[in-house]
Amino acid sequence: MSKWNLLALTLGLLLVAAPFTKHQFAYATDAEYEDDEDDDDAPAAPKDDDVDVVVVTSKNWDETVKKSKFALVEFYAPWCGHCKSLKPEYAKAATVLKSAVPDAVIAKVDATQEESLGQKFGVQGYPTLKWFVDGELASDYNGPRDADGIVGWVKKKTGPPAVTVDDAEKLKALEAEAEVVVVGYFKALEGEVYNTFKSYAAKTEDVQFAQTTSADVAKAAGLDAHDTVAVVKNFAGEDRTTAVLATDIDTDSLTAFVKAEKMPPTIEFSQKNSDKIFNSGINKQMILWTTADDLKADAEVMKVYREASKKFKGQLVFVTVNNEGDGADPVTNFFGLKGATSPVLLGFFMEKNKKFRMEGDFTADNVAKFAESVVEGTAQAVLKSEAVPEDPYEDGVYKIVGKTVESVVLDENKDVLLEVYAPWCGHCKKLEPIYKKLAKRFKKVESVIIAKMDGTENEHPEIEVKGFPTILFYPAGSDRTPIVFEGGDRSLKALTKFIKTNAKIPYELPKKGSETDEGTSEDKDKPASDKDEL
Repeated sequence: MSKWNLLALTLGLLLVAAPFTKHQFAYATDAEYEDDEDDDDAPAAPKDDDVDVVVVTSKNWDETVKKSKFALVEFYAPWCGHCKSLKPEYAKAATVLKSAVPDAVIAKVDATQEESLGQKFGVQGYPTLKWFVDGELASDYNGPRDADGIVGWVKKKTGPPAVTVDDAEKLKALEAEAEVVVVGYFKALEGEVYNTFKSYAAKTEDVQFAQTTSADVAKAAGLDAHDTVAVVKNFAGEDRTTAVLATDIDTDSLTAFVKAEKMPPTIEFSQKNSDKIFNSGINKQMILWTTADDLKADAEVMKVYREASKKFKGQLVFVTVNNEGDGADPVTNFFGLKGATSPVLLGFFMEKNKKFRMEGDFTADNVAKFAESVVEGTAQAVLKSEAVPEDPYEDGVYKIVGKTVESVVLDENKDVLLEVYAPWCGHCKKLEPIYKKLAKRFKKVESVIIAKMDGTENEHPEIEVKGFPTILFYPAGSDRTPIVFEGGDRSLKALTKFIKTNAKIPYELPKKGSETDEGTSEDKDKPASDKDEL
């Protein structure tokens, strides 16, 4: 899935997001909030709609991708819900790009049939998109999932880093196509300062850049001196504004300036905006969960929120969620807000999947203090936990909840294997019978605990999860740093070997064929899955 893969994983996601968004961990939108394997209802384009998407196999790879100047290749699975959702947008983008960027091939690979290609390019989940230049892998695609976004991304990759604008009308036309335009004004399109601007523009994919030597264009962008940069903003529902970089141009100043200015004061949580929210380069968010009336521009709650956004520009993304709307469920579920009284102000740190909640009244002072605590890392994280079960064992597997991580998983006297799963996850369901057999095999090994935890209902600051299932081994001893089980082979044999390799306390397994050794040779060699749900 995606950094959409992010607001999401714990919710049943994630945003993605993923192979799309570095897909990190987030509260997601409903499209991410589903089981890839079982989703037959995701929208799919009619076959004729994707005639401009080239079908690539190992047999024609050299004739298509290898010989192309540029190629965007989607590795997909036919059963994948996220792939089905992407299909019509990818098809539209392919049709537009066929004429707009004729040097670019828009292609797809059924990675369930072309396993060798998936393995060659490190495909770990679906859909995964890769960008190729002159037949060689150049980068992963972490851009938008809508047609316009894909087209814009490819144009940026294949065109000049910045568009040369020689009159104010051309700048106006550029603004009509992009809500944010970064304008550089130079005496000549050469020299050290210009090269710094050009280099930064080439590496920045989510913003349109323009360069000019025209005083009229510079004036329209709010600039009056050479070697200066402005950001021109035309956000929906907002007046046109410009911001000028107040310091000398260098990579650090450009990065900080553009990151701070490219986001609107507040942004609505939606599928359309997910890429902007989760791939903004700002890894912490404020989330205002409240009623539609509170979100009106003249409402006191919204005035307070917008004022705070000005103080923390570039440090926090200020997200709004209409809790009366259809799209609020991912946030409501992820943060446990069912029945909560509006307004609720939340904080979210994506990299650590940490959630925060403001206490007290929704005042300007409280909001500012809470935002500052999230930025500085002093806010107290809110962690979910199910009730501690009376009998924690289920078919020999120890059920962990958030409240028992310290006493069981982090017990220095035990070697603990922990599977963090999601009830909706198809890969977790495939693993379940193998995991039960693993628990049966280790039933009489007192030093080893085979455990599982529902990652959608339980959290702990020492447990980081970036996909389901995540399998972690905590060796006995004072250093409880977990060892991540990696690789697609989740067979009984592979898991047994993983424990044997990393356990600190010596043990002997029952002999094969005994009543506590349930594995057959077939079980041992059969992987539970070869791809994670990201």
